[in-house]
Amino acid sequence: MAIARLPAYVRPMKLAGDKTGYYFELPAWARPTKDPKTGKLTPAVRHGQPCPVISTALGTDLAQVHAKGAALNEALREWRTGEMGQGRIAEGSVAWLFQWYREQERFTKNKAKTRKDYKALMDMLVAFEPKAGQPPLGKRMASKVDATVADKLYKKLKEKGDRQAAYAMQVCRLVWTWAARHHRVTGVKENPFKGMGLSSTAAKGNRETSRAEYNLYRETARKLGFQSMATAAALCFECCQRVWDAFGFEDPDGVERRGIEWAGYRPSEAISLVQSKTGNPVTLPLSIVVPGEDGKPETVSLYPELEEELARSRAVVAADAEVIVLEERSGKKYRERRMSSVHRKICVEAGLPKDMTFTGFRHGGITEIGDAGEDDVRSVSGHKTLAVTRIYNKASVEKARRVGVARREHIQALGALPL
Repeated sequence: MAIARLPAYVRPMKLAGDKTGYYFELPAWARPTKDPKTGKLTPAVRHGQPCPVISTALGTDLAQVHAKGAALNEALREWRTGEMGQGRIAEGSVAWLFQWYREQERFTKNKAKTRKDYKALMDMLVAFEPKAGQPPLGKRMASKVDATVADKLYKKLKEKGDRQAAYAMQVCRLVWTWAARHHRVTGVKENPFKGMGLSSTAAKGNRETSRAEYNLYRETARKLGFQSMATAAALCFECCQRVWDAFGFEDPDGVERRGIEWAGYRPSEAISLVQSKTGNPVTLPLSIVVPGEDGKPETVSLYPELEEELARSRAVVAADAEVIVLEERSGKKYRERRMSSVHRKICVEAGLPKDMTFTGFRHGGITEIGDAGEDDVRSVSGHKTLAVTRIYNKASVEKARRVGVARREHIQALGALPL
Protein backbone atom coordinates (compact mmCIF):
# COMPACT_ATOMS: atom_id res chain seq x y z
CA MET A 1 0.00 0.00 0.00
CA ALA A 2 1.45 3.35 -1.05
CA ILE A 3 1.97 5.94 1.68
CA ALA A 4 0.46 9.35 0.83
CA ARG A 5 3.11 12.03 0.59
CA LEU A 6 2.87 14.82 3.16
CA PRO A 7 1.89 18.29 1.90
CA ALA A 8 4.73 20.75 1.29
CA TYR A 9 6.27 22.33 4.41
CA VAL A 10 4.66 19.72 6.67
CA ARG A 11 7.05 17.67 8.78
CA PRO A 12 6.53 14.91 11.35
CA MET A 13 7.68 15.36 14.94
CA LYS A 14 7.94 12.90 17.83
CA LEU A 15 5.51 13.42 20.69
CA ALA A 16 5.27 11.86 24.14
CA GLY A 17 4.05 8.28 24.27
CA ASP A 18 5.61 7.31 20.94
CA LYS A 19 3.03 9.36 19.04
CA THR A 20 3.77 11.28 15.87
CA GLY A 21 2.49 14.80 15.42
CA TYR A 22 2.76 17.02 12.36
CA TYR A 23 3.84 20.64 12.03
CA PHE A 24 3.43 23.14 9.21
CA GLU A 25 6.57 25.31 9.05
CA LEU A 26 6.76 28.38 6.81
CA PRO A 27 9.62 28.37 4.28
CA ALA A 28 12.39 30.93 4.94
CA TRP A 29 11.09 33.35 2.30
CA ALA A 30 7.66 33.56 3.96
CA ARG A 31 8.71 33.88 7.59
CA PRO A 32 8.26 37.12 9.55
CA THR A 33 11.30 39.20 10.46
CA LYS A 34 12.10 40.10 14.04
CA ASP A 35 13.16 43.60 15.07
CA PRO A 36 16.37 43.10 17.11
CA LYS A 37 15.55 46.10 19.31
CA THR A 38 11.87 45.63 20.08
CA GLY A 39 11.41 41.96 19.31
CA LYS A 40 8.35 42.82 17.21
CA LEU A 41 7.59 40.43 14.36
CA THR A 42 6.84 41.92 10.94
CA PRO A 43 5.16 39.58 8.45
CA ALA A 44 6.71 38.97 5.06
CA VAL A 45 5.03 40.97 2.28
CA ARG A 46 4.30 39.98 -1.31
CA HIS A 47 2.30 42.03 -3.83
CA GLY A 48 1.48 44.51 -1.08
CA GLN A 49 -0.07 41.84 1.14
CA PRO A 50 1.30 40.46 4.43
CA CYS A 51 1.65 36.68 4.60
CA PRO A 52 -1.71 35.26 5.80
CA VAL A 53 -0.20 31.99 7.04
CA ILE A 54 1.77 31.18 10.19
CA SER A 55 3.73 28.12 11.26
CA THR A 56 1.37 25.89 13.24
CA ALA A 57 0.83 22.43 14.70
CA LEU A 58 -1.56 20.24 12.67
CA GLY A 59 -2.25 17.49 15.18
CA THR A 60 -1.87 13.72 14.83
CA ASP A 61 -4.79 12.73 12.59
CA LEU A 62 -3.30 12.17 9.12
CA ALA A 63 -6.56 12.90 7.32
CA GLN A 64 -6.82 16.29 9.02
CA VAL A 65 -3.10 16.91 8.53
CA HIS A 66 -3.47 16.49 4.77
CA ALA A 67 -6.58 18.67 4.63
CA LYS A 68 -5.13 21.45 6.77
CA GLY A 69 -1.72 21.26 5.05
CA ALA A 70 -3.31 21.51 1.60
CA ALA A 71 -5.38 24.54 2.67
CA LEU A 72 -2.35 26.30 4.15
CA ASN A 73 -0.29 25.63 1.03
CA GLU A 74 -3.06 26.98 -1.20
CA ALA A 75 -3.26 30.18 0.86
CA LEU A 76 0.52 30.48 0.72
CA ARG A 77 0.49 29.96 -3.06
CA GLU A 78 -2.19 32.61 -3.63
CA TRP A 79 -0.23 35.08 -1.51
CA ARG A 80 3.06 34.29 -3.25
CA THR A 81 1.62 34.64 -6.77
CA GLY A 82 -0.43 37.74 -5.96
CA GLU A 83 -3.80 36.03 -6.40
CA MET A 84 -4.80 36.66 -2.80
CA GLY A 85 -7.34 39.44 -2.46
CA GLN A 86 -7.26 40.39 -6.13
CA GLY A 87 -9.76 43.15 -6.82
CA ARG A 88 -10.03 44.06 -3.15
CA ILE A 89 -7.47 46.88 -3.19
CA ALA A 90 -9.35 50.16 -2.85
CA GLU A 91 -9.01 52.34 -5.93
CA GLY A 92 -6.98 55.45 -5.16
CA SER A 93 -5.24 53.91 -2.14
CA VAL A 94 -1.46 53.86 -1.76
CA ALA A 95 -1.45 50.12 -2.51
CA TRP A 96 -3.51 50.77 -5.66
CA LEU A 97 -1.20 53.62 -6.71
CA PHE A 98 1.91 51.44 -6.42
CA GLN A 99 0.17 48.70 -8.41
CA TRP A 100 -0.82 51.25 -11.07
CA TYR A 101 2.72 52.64 -11.26
CA ARG A 102 4.19 49.15 -11.76
CA GLU A 103 2.06 48.81 -14.87
CA GLN A 104 3.45 52.02 -16.40
CA GLU A 105 6.26 52.03 -18.95
CA ARG A 106 7.99 54.45 -16.60
CA PHE A 107 8.52 51.42 -14.34
CA THR A 108 8.66 48.49 -16.77
CA LYS A 109 11.45 50.08 -18.84
CA ASN A 110 13.83 49.77 -15.87
CA LYS A 111 16.19 46.85 -15.59
CA ALA A 112 15.11 43.77 -13.67
CA LYS A 113 17.20 44.52 -10.59
CA THR A 114 15.89 48.09 -10.37
CA ARG A 115 12.29 46.88 -10.69
CA LYS A 116 12.89 44.25 -8.02
CA ASP A 117 14.41 46.79 -5.59
CA TYR A 118 11.62 49.33 -6.17
CA LYS A 119 8.92 46.71 -5.73
CA ALA A 120 10.46 45.48 -2.46
CA LEU A 121 10.36 49.05 -1.11
CA MET A 122 6.77 49.52 -2.29
CA ASP A 123 5.69 46.27 -0.59
CA MET A 124 7.39 47.38 2.61
CA LEU A 125 5.59 50.75 2.50
CA VAL A 126 2.20 49.17 1.80
CA ALA A 127 2.50 47.01 4.93
CA PHE A 128 4.08 49.73 7.07
CA GLU A 129 2.06 50.78 10.13
CA PRO A 130 2.70 54.51 10.83
CA LYS A 131 1.29 54.03 14.32
CA ALA A 132 0.54 50.87 16.28
CA GLY A 133 -3.05 49.76 15.86
CA GLN A 134 -3.66 51.94 12.81
CA PRO A 135 -4.29 50.55 9.29
CA PRO A 136 -1.12 50.12 7.20
CA LEU A 137 -0.03 52.88 4.84
CA GLY A 138 -1.21 50.87 1.83
CA LYS A 139 -4.88 51.42 2.82
CA ARG A 140 -4.56 55.20 3.07
CA MET A 141 -5.83 57.22 0.10
CA ALA A 142 -2.84 58.40 -1.93
CA SER A 143 -4.40 61.82 -2.57
CA LYS A 144 -4.62 62.40 1.20
CA VAL A 145 -0.88 61.90 1.74
CA ASP A 146 0.47 65.41 2.28
CA ALA A 147 3.84 66.89 3.26
CA THR A 148 3.14 66.40 6.97
CA VAL A 149 2.40 62.70 6.43
CA ALA A 150 5.49 62.34 4.22
CA ASP A 151 7.75 63.95 6.84
CA LYS A 152 6.34 61.78 9.64
CA LEU A 153 6.74 58.66 7.49
CA TYR A 154 10.36 59.50 6.76
CA LYS A 155 11.07 60.14 10.44
CA LYS A 156 9.47 56.82 11.41
CA LEU A 157 11.36 54.88 8.73
CA LYS A 158 14.66 56.40 9.84
CA GLU A 159 14.27 54.51 13.12
CA LYS A 160 14.88 51.34 11.11
CA GLY A 161 17.82 52.79 9.16
CA ASP A 162 18.75 55.96 7.29
CA ARG A 163 19.65 54.15 4.10
CA GLN A 164 16.33 52.36 3.60
CA ALA A 165 14.38 55.45 4.66
CA ALA A 166 16.10 57.63 2.05
CA TYR A 167 15.58 55.07 -0.72
CA ALA A 168 11.91 54.65 0.21
CA MET A 169 11.31 58.40 -0.01
CA GLN A 170 13.05 58.53 -3.39
CA VAL A 171 10.77 55.80 -4.73
CA CYS A 172 7.72 57.63 -3.38
CA ARG A 173 8.93 60.83 -5.03
CA LEU A 174 9.11 59.03 -8.40
CA VAL A 175 5.66 57.47 -8.00
CA TRP A 176 3.87 60.63 -6.85
CA THR A 177 5.53 62.74 -9.56
CA TRP A 178 4.18 60.41 -12.24
CA ALA A 179 0.82 60.13 -10.47
CA ALA A 180 0.42 63.93 -10.35
CA ARG A 181 1.11 64.07 -14.08
CA HIS A 182 -1.82 61.67 -14.57
CA HIS A 183 -4.03 63.16 -11.84
CA ARG A 184 -7.29 62.50 -13.70
CA VAL A 185 -6.58 58.76 -13.34
CA THR A 186 -4.88 58.72 -9.94
CA GLY A 187 -6.59 61.59 -8.11
CA VAL A 188 -3.12 62.79 -6.98
CA LYS A 189 -2.54 66.49 -7.73
CA GLU A 190 0.69 67.25 -5.89
CA ASN A 191 3.86 65.47 -4.78
CA PRO A 192 4.37 65.63 -0.99
CA PHE A 193 7.74 63.89 -1.31
CA LYS A 194 9.37 66.75 -3.25
CA GLY A 195 11.59 69.22 -1.42
CA MET A 196 12.40 66.89 1.47
CA GLY A 197 16.10 67.74 1.24
CA LEU A 198 17.15 64.17 0.44
CA SER A 199 20.49 63.58 -1.23
CA SER A 200 20.57 61.43 -4.37
CA THR A 201 22.18 58.67 -2.35
CA ALA A 202 21.89 57.61 1.24
CA ALA A 203 24.48 59.08 3.59
CA LYS A 204 25.88 55.71 4.52
CA GLY A 205 26.44 53.04 1.91
CA ASN A 206 28.65 50.02 1.58
CA ARG A 207 31.96 50.84 3.21
CA GLU A 208 35.08 50.37 1.14
CA THR A 209 37.25 47.32 1.81
CA SER A 210 40.91 48.07 2.54
CA ARG A 211 43.75 46.33 0.72
CA ALA A 212 44.78 44.60 3.95
CA GLU A 213 41.24 43.18 4.34
CA TYR A 214 41.20 42.22 0.68
CA ASN A 215 44.48 40.33 1.01
CA LEU A 216 43.31 38.49 4.14
CA TYR A 217 40.02 37.62 2.45
CA ARG A 218 41.75 36.07 -0.56
CA GLU A 219 44.12 34.10 1.62
CA THR A 220 41.25 32.73 3.73
CA ALA A 221 39.10 31.92 0.68
CA ARG A 222 41.92 29.83 -0.77
CA LYS A 223 42.46 28.07 2.57
CA LEU A 224 38.78 27.10 2.69
CA GLY A 225 38.87 25.81 -0.89
CA PHE A 226 37.06 28.73 -2.53
CA GLN A 227 39.55 29.86 -5.16
CA SER A 228 36.61 31.21 -7.17
CA MET A 229 35.77 33.68 -4.39
CA ALA A 230 39.38 34.87 -4.18
CA THR A 231 39.39 35.47 -7.93
CA ALA A 232 36.02 37.26 -7.82
CA ALA A 233 37.33 39.51 -5.04
CA ALA A 234 40.36 40.34 -7.20
CA LEU A 235 38.17 41.20 -10.20
CA CYS A 236 36.06 43.51 -8.06
CA PHE A 237 38.94 45.14 -6.17
CA GLU A 238 41.63 45.39 -8.87
CA CYS A 239 39.34 45.89 -11.89
CA CYS A 240 36.62 47.76 -9.94
CA GLN A 241 33.94 45.40 -11.29
CA ARG A 242 30.38 45.24 -10.04
CA VAL A 243 29.47 42.09 -8.13
CA TRP A 244 26.97 40.79 -10.68
CA ASP A 245 29.50 41.22 -13.51
CA ALA A 246 32.26 39.40 -11.63
CA PHE A 247 29.97 36.46 -10.79
CA GLY A 248 27.86 36.60 -13.94
CA PHE A 249 24.58 36.43 -12.03
CA GLU A 250 21.65 35.56 -14.26
CA ASP A 251 19.77 38.51 -15.72
CA PRO A 252 16.03 37.93 -15.12
CA ASP A 253 15.18 39.69 -18.39
CA GLY A 254 17.77 37.76 -20.38
CA VAL A 255 18.97 41.04 -21.91
CA GLU A 256 22.31 41.64 -20.23
CA ARG A 257 25.20 39.27 -20.85
CA ARG A 258 27.04 38.96 -17.57
CA GLY A 259 30.21 37.24 -16.50
CA ILE A 260 33.86 37.98 -17.29
CA GLU A 261 35.17 35.52 -19.85
CA TRP A 262 38.55 33.90 -20.32
CA ALA A 263 38.48 34.97 -23.98
CA GLY A 264 38.99 38.58 -22.89
CA TYR A 265 42.07 37.84 -20.80
CA ARG A 266 45.57 37.98 -22.30
CA PRO A 267 48.09 37.15 -19.55
CA SER A 268 50.56 39.96 -18.80
CA GLU A 269 48.96 42.09 -21.54
CA ALA A 270 45.35 43.14 -20.92
CA ILE A 271 41.90 42.10 -19.76
CA SER A 272 38.78 43.22 -21.63
CA LEU A 273 35.59 43.88 -19.68
CA VAL A 274 32.08 45.17 -20.42
CA GLN A 275 30.03 46.86 -17.71
CA SER A 276 26.55 45.36 -18.05
CA LYS A 277 24.92 48.34 -16.30
CA THR A 278 26.33 50.99 -18.64
CA GLY A 279 27.35 48.87 -21.63
CA ASN A 280 30.74 50.58 -21.54
CA PRO A 281 33.70 48.45 -22.72
CA VAL A 282 36.85 48.64 -20.61
CA THR A 283 40.32 47.44 -21.55
CA LEU A 284 42.69 47.23 -18.61
CA PRO A 285 46.42 47.06 -19.47
CA LEU A 286 48.11 44.60 -17.12
CA SER A 287 51.73 45.64 -17.58
CA ILE A 288 54.05 48.38 -18.83
CA VAL A 289 57.51 48.27 -20.38
CA VAL A 290 60.15 50.45 -18.70
CA PRO A 291 63.93 50.79 -19.06
CA GLY A 292 65.69 48.39 -16.68
CA GLU A 293 68.84 49.09 -14.66
CA ASP A 294 70.91 47.76 -17.53
CA GLY A 295 69.10 49.98 -20.00
CA LYS A 296 67.18 47.08 -21.55
CA PRO A 297 63.37 47.06 -21.69
CA GLU A 298 61.77 45.48 -18.64
CA THR A 299 58.11 44.45 -18.24
CA VAL A 300 56.51 45.47 -14.97
CA SER A 301 53.19 43.94 -13.87
CA LEU A 302 50.56 46.48 -12.79
CA TYR A 303 48.15 43.94 -11.28
CA PRO A 304 50.19 40.99 -10.00
CA GLU A 305 47.59 40.00 -7.36
CA LEU A 306 44.88 39.81 -10.00
CA GLU A 307 46.99 37.73 -12.35
CA GLU A 308 48.02 35.39 -9.53
CA GLU A 309 44.36 34.65 -8.77
CA LEU A 310 43.51 34.25 -12.44
CA ALA A 311 46.37 31.77 -12.86
CA ARG A 312 45.15 29.75 -9.87
CA SER A 313 41.59 29.67 -11.24
CA ARG A 314 42.75 28.74 -14.72
CA ALA A 315 44.53 25.73 -13.24
CA VAL A 316 41.41 24.33 -11.54
CA VAL A 317 38.47 25.11 -13.87
CA ALA A 318 37.53 23.00 -16.88
CA ALA A 319 39.58 23.65 -19.99
CA ASP A 320 36.46 24.60 -21.96
CA ALA A 321 35.10 26.98 -19.30
CA GLU A 322 34.00 30.30 -20.82
CA VAL A 323 33.34 32.31 -17.65
CA ILE A 324 36.16 32.95 -15.18
CA VAL A 325 34.26 32.70 -11.87
CA LEU A 326 32.60 29.30 -11.44
CA GLU A 327 31.56 27.58 -8.23
CA GLU A 328 33.82 24.68 -7.22
CA ARG A 329 31.08 22.23 -6.25
CA SER A 330 28.99 22.55 -9.42
CA GLY A 331 31.29 23.98 -12.07
CA LYS A 332 28.55 26.51 -12.85
CA LYS A 333 27.92 30.17 -12.10
CA TYR A 334 27.14 31.09 -8.50
CA ARG A 335 23.62 31.92 -7.41
CA GLU A 336 23.38 35.09 -5.33
CA ARG A 337 22.24 33.34 -2.16
CA ARG A 338 25.05 30.77 -2.40
CA MET A 339 27.62 33.52 -2.99
CA SER A 340 26.39 35.46 0.05
CA SER A 341 26.57 32.33 2.21
CA VAL A 342 30.13 31.51 1.16
CA HIS A 343 31.19 35.16 1.52
CA ARG A 344 29.93 35.27 5.09
CA LYS A 345 31.67 31.98 5.88
CA ILE A 346 35.00 33.38 4.64
CA CYS A 347 34.58 36.63 6.60
CA VAL A 348 33.79 34.75 9.83
CA GLU A 349 36.78 32.43 9.40
CA ALA A 350 39.08 35.39 8.72
CA GLY A 351 37.69 37.50 11.57
CA LEU A 352 36.75 40.27 9.14
CA PRO A 353 34.10 42.93 9.98
CA LYS A 354 30.43 41.92 9.81
CA ASP A 355 29.63 44.91 7.59
CA MET A 356 32.15 43.87 4.93
CA THR A 357 30.09 43.34 1.77
CA PHE A 358 31.29 42.03 -1.56
CA THR A 359 30.38 45.39 -3.10
CA GLY A 360 32.98 46.85 -0.74
CA PHE A 361 35.77 45.36 -2.89
CA ARG A 362 34.76 47.56 -5.85
CA HIS A 363 34.42 50.57 -3.54
CA GLY A 364 37.84 49.82 -2.07
CA GLY A 365 39.46 49.61 -5.50
CA ILE A 366 37.93 52.90 -6.64
CA THR A 367 38.93 54.56 -3.35
CA GLU A 368 42.51 53.31 -3.82
CA ILE A 369 42.64 54.87 -7.28
CA GLY A 370 41.48 58.17 -5.80
CA ASP A 371 44.07 57.94 -3.04
CA ALA A 372 46.67 57.44 -5.75
CA GLY A 373 45.79 60.88 -7.13
CA GLU A 374 43.54 59.89 -10.05
CA ASP A 375 40.09 61.50 -9.87
CA ASP A 376 38.77 60.09 -13.17
CA VAL A 377 38.30 56.35 -12.64
CA ARG A 378 35.97 55.75 -15.61
CA SER A 379 38.72 54.15 -17.68
CA VAL A 380 38.69 51.33 -15.12
CA SER A 381 35.23 51.41 -13.51
CA GLY A 382 33.18 51.92 -16.67
CA HIS A 383 31.09 54.81 -15.26
CA LYS A 384 29.40 57.03 -17.85
CA THR A 385 29.96 60.35 -16.07
CA LEU A 386 32.65 61.91 -13.94
CA ALA A 387 30.77 62.67 -10.73
CA VAL A 388 33.61 64.74 -9.21
CA THR A 389 33.78 67.47 -11.85
CA ARG A 390 30.75 66.71 -14.07
CA ILE A 391 33.03 67.42 -17.06
CA TYR A 392 33.11 64.82 -19.84
CA ASN A 393 36.61 63.49 -20.35
CA LYS A 394 36.86 60.49 -22.68
CA ALA A 395 38.14 57.30 -21.04
CA SER A 396 40.93 55.55 -22.94
CA VAL A 397 43.38 52.64 -22.75
CA GLU A 398 46.20 55.13 -22.22
CA LYS A 399 44.36 56.64 -19.28
CA ALA A 400 43.76 53.17 -17.86
CA ARG A 401 47.50 52.50 -18.13
CA ARG A 402 48.26 55.73 -16.28
CA VAL A 403 45.76 54.81 -13.57
CA GLY A 404 47.43 51.41 -13.15
CA VAL A 405 50.89 52.96 -12.83
CA ALA A 406 49.73 55.57 -10.30
CA ARG A 407 47.92 52.94 -8.29
CA ARG A 408 50.94 50.62 -8.20
CA GLU A 409 53.20 53.46 -7.06
CA HIS A 410 50.68 54.34 -4.35
CA ILE A 411 50.63 50.74 -3.06
CA GLN A 412 54.41 50.61 -2.95
CA ALA A 413 54.61 53.97 -1.22
CA LEU A 414 52.41 52.61 1.55
CA GLY A 415 54.82 49.74 2.05
CA ALA A 416 52.21 47.16 1.07
CA LEU A 417 54.66 45.62 -1.38
CA PRO A 418 58.46 45.54 -1.60
CA LEU A 419 59.97 48.15 -3.86
